[in-house]
Amino acid sequence: MLEQGLIYVTGLPRAGSTLLCQLLGQHPDIYSTGHSSPLCHTLDKLRATLSDDPFLLAQLDVDFELVYTRLLNAYRGFMAGWFAETGQAWAVDKNRGWLGMIETLDQLDPDFKMLVCVRELSQVYGSIEAQHQKTLLLDFPDHLAGHSRYAR
Repeated sequence: MLEQGLIYVTGLPRAGSTLLCQLLGQHPDIYSTGHSSPLCHTLDKLRATLSDDPFLLAQLDVDFELVYTRLLNAYRGFMAGWFAETGQAWAVDKNRGWLGMIETLDQLDPDFKMLVCVRELSQVYGSIEAQHQKTLLLDFPDHLAGHSRYAR
């Protein structure tokens, strides 16, 4: 298990997760940077890389239990090291991807705490559109700036 407790924050875009993380960071026992972290995607990429490693796959064939336990310990060590700079009892990690990795989290951190921020979809759309209206002179990789708000 992880010595430092992690609070995983996830949810819909524009649903208040950044505000929630900032509020959690006001508690003296909770460390929170207040913004999204790459930890979730890093763990997912690590899994993909390790799953393609022929040496690891060969070791799994020889002694599955030992090698799988090593993997579990390595993942937990990586997660513990991610917030090693703080001595607070809890750390907040925010990423929309956590909900998609809930089964993995259950194995890595069986007592995990997850906060899921939700909001009515029309309000999410309205909030995104309001942000877009502030940047009408810019276009982003989706190249939708020239479309009407109904076509976006």
